[in-house]
Formats: sequence, structure tokens, C-alpha cells
Amino acid sequence: MKTVVIIGAGFTGLPMAHKLLIYTVPKLKDGLKVVLVSPNSHFYWNLAATRGVIPGAISDDELFIPIASAFSQYSANNFEVVLGKADRLEPGANTVHVVCNDGTQRGISYDHLVIASGSSIRNGLPFKTLDTYEATLTALHSLQNKIKNATSIVIAGAGPTGIETAGELAAVYGNKKQITLLDSNDRVLLGSGVLHSVSETVEKDLQKLGVKVIHNAKVQTVNENPEGGQATVQLSNGTVLAADLYIPLFGVQVNTNWLPPALLDESGNVKLDSYMRVEGTVNIWGIGDVGNLEPKQITNTDQQIIHLAETLDADLTGEEVTKVYKPLDKTRIFVSLGKSYGTGQMGTWKVWGWTVNYIKGRKIFVDSAPGYVGGKALRHTSM
Repeated sequence: MKTVVIIGAGFTGLPMAHKLLIYTVPKLKDGLKVVLVSPNSHFYWNLAATRGVIPGAISDDELFIPIASAFSQYSANNFEVVLGKADRLEPGANTVHVVCNDGTQRGISYDHLVIASGSSIRNGLPFKTLDTYEATLTALHSLQNKIKNATSIVIAGAGPTGIETAGELAAVYGNKKQITLLDSNDRVLLGSGVLHSVSETVEKDLQKLGVKVIHNAKVQTVNENPEGGQATVQLSNGTVLAADLYIPLFGVQVNTNWLPPALLDESGNVKLDSYMRVEGTVNIWGIGDVGNLEPKQITNTDQQIIHLAETLDADLTGEEVTKVYKPLDKTRIFVSLGKSYGTGQMGTWKVWGWTVNYIKGRKIFVDSAPGYVGGKALRHTSM
């Protein structure tokens, strides 16, 4: 029996496991076992985190879905979930070492390894999963409580997450809370490939919602009162802001510190070839945020999952791997600012706000989460 080990049960690792179990397992006479390694017992639908941080906006059960029950339809001979965190990789021995949540250590042998360990938000904010489901849930409840009690909130980072968080907060609280968004550039979403008209619409919508946007300003220092008083935020332009709550939402870090440095580029990304195979290896693959093939966006995940599942299927069934991966070369982004404002872009076309509101703004896709986690469908196509 062959073994495929997948490190990470997020938006790429989890559906990769479903793909192999549904389509590849029946083809192998000698059998296939898929081992899914993750410290999280629940899948976090963090696409909705920008609204989920608002107290009472989205229930915990909608945001967090148990992983074990999502795979209950498969035989234990073909699937195992290991609650733990990858700690070390020995490529020469085809072994990944895992520190399990119960404190024990385990070496897992593989015929193929898929690295899907994702990325994290700096400063431990619950906009992505933390070390465990329990830790993420605790951090989320803590942030919800701070947002509830704050009357002034400063958000640093005018990328999609920062913008949507500011918009969601302003849409709910209006003039009851002062929301300030800090942008290091002269317009929001600069450098993300969006049209100037899209950026302009986002900024106008933020203004309508009452969000104060400060451009060309980077955070220099932050002094937070450990006893719960206001934080003081010193900006590069000399401005000093006082806020009940400071939320830094700029930059992500890839979760690859457990991998041999030789497999990584200067930014810590896994170096992948045109087949999504890790350079210099024959049976290690990378997918999602860890890779270096294209921007780290959720819009890229469907085609990555489909390609790698087909590639592994071919390799495991004895076929030659010949199909190269073609990175997405079009900008696709939907920015939702509450339920009434939003805009987006598909390629070179600006998307009408009402379309974004209908598709994303109403529920932030939480209604599609159970099907995604349960292996019924990918985000934009069938499983």
C-alpha cells in the first residue's frame, strides 16, 4: 500500500485529501492511504473572519467545522487524520516528523508528501488558524470582546483583509466607533493588480461608511497599555494616534520553518518546479500559500488543487507526469464592505457592486463551507 502524507488541512490540503480518496483510491489495486496532518481538529472558514470578528455576526459553528466528521465516509484503511504539527522533514528517508497535540512525537513515512502548511498572520491575530482550534477560538473570542468594548479602532494595512475588516466594522457600528485605516501607499490595494477605478471605488465606499483612511503612513511604534488603556500609535509621517484597539493586518508569514532551508527561497517560500514538485526532489509537492509560483490568493486554490490531484493520480497509477502548471495570470478579487458596499475585478473588468454584494457580501460564503469541508465541491467548481 502506498502512502500520501499531506501537511496542513486548510483550503488546499483538505480538498487534496478528498480528491485522492474519491478518485485515486479506487484505481490502486495495492491500496492507498492518505494521512492528513494538522494541529487543528476543526477547519476554520477564515474567508469570513473579517465579519466573524464582530460579536454575534457569525456563529462559531459556521466558522469552525470538525474535520474528522468530514472524512467519516472513508475507510480507516485509506484515511487517517493526525492531530499534530510537522516539526522536521527528512527527504532522504521519506519521513516527516510530527509533534502531536498530546505531546508525543511520531515519524510518518510516505511515498509522496504534499506540503500545504499555509501561512499565518503576524502577531497571532485570529484571521488565520493559530496552533490549534482551541487557541484560534480563544483568540477570536478575545478579539470580539475587545471590538465590542472599543470606541476607537486603528487598523494597519490596506490590503484586502484590512480593508474588509474596516468596512465590516463600520457597516455594523457606524458612528458609534471611530474606525481608522492606515495605508502605506497613496491609494488602497496598490500593488495587488487591481484597476485604479476599483481602488477608487473601494476608497469612496469606505468614506461613505465613515472610515478614516490615512495614506502614505507606516506604523513606527506602538505602545499598548497592559492594563487595558488606550494604545498609542506613532506613524512615519509624525502623526500620533490614540486608540482603544490596534489591529495590525499587514503581511503574512509562510509556515515553512520546519523544512530544510535548501527547499526554500529567500522569502521562505517552497521552491516549486512547473509541475508543483519541490525542486530537487521526486516525491515532494507544494500547494497553496507555501509555494512560489503565484500570489498567495484564495482565488488560485481551485486550479492548484485540480492540477496537483491529477498529477499525483497519474504518478500513483504509473502514468508519466507531463502536464505543467500554468499560474493564473488574471486579477480576480471581490472586496466586500458589509452587506451593502463592495466592488471587484475579473481580469481587466470591474465588477458591479451589486454583484459582489449578492455573491459575497450577504454571507461571506459561509453557506458553502460545509460542502467544501465535506468534499462535495471546491470553491468555484465541482469536486
